[in-house]
Amino acid sequence: MPIHLPFDVVTPGLSFVIIGGSILVLIILTILIALVEGVALTLLGWDSFKRAYLVALLMNFISTCVGAVLLFILPQEQNLWWVLISFALSLLIEGLVLVRFKRRSARQNWTAALVANLASYLILIAPIYFFGAG
Repeated sequence: MPIHLPFDVVTPGLSFVIIGGSILVLIILTILIALVEGVALTLLGWDSFKRAYLVALLMNFISTCVGAVLLFILPQEQNLWWVLISFALSLLIEGLVLVRFKRRSARQNWTAALVANLASYLILIAPIYFFGAG
């Protein structure tokens, strides 16, 4: 004879699994984005790959935290404007982080931030967004 658990007994555990899985996916995605941006920074001659990747991890961690807060504030519908706003905010945050690590080369930092963000948005974020939106 099968045992049927009431829905209120199963739901809390399932909620923790969903939240944990979502956090794990977010961490993996952040690491992948940092890898793409670290390679872009290295190819631009910003610094060595090791340093560029560590800085890319830091700037993407900060961008992800700000983005997570905005997810609770902004409307939940998928809208191309939110992708553009996210890009601009990410560019601002990451440019400021790069300036913090290399103070004397502001133009190189902002160019590197723009190219790194374009690379990560074109290679990872836009395909995920448009694939998920359909």
